[in-house]
Amino acid sequence: MKGGKLFSGKGCENCLNTGYRGRVGIYELLPVSNEIKKLILKHSDSGEIKERAESEGMMSLFNDGILKVIQGVTTVEEVLRVS
Repeated sequence: MKGGKLFSGKGCENCLNTGYRGRVGIYELLPVSNEIKKLILKHSDSGEIKERAESEGMMSLFNDGILKVIQGVTTVEEVLRVS
């Protein structure tokens, strides 16, 4: 992100000096494709399932949070705190 800005919560009376107001969700959704279903039924370990899911385009909770940091919606500190 060359030349981009990251934001930090400043705080004010309206947000009780937290720097945050309202809520924004960060999400991780696992679409169960046929390949994922096969791995689940084989009792594959979670690492193997996650690797396959990410290769199929699944976005992790952390990565969704980082995307929202880049968009200026939240801060790195908040993503690290909740993920």
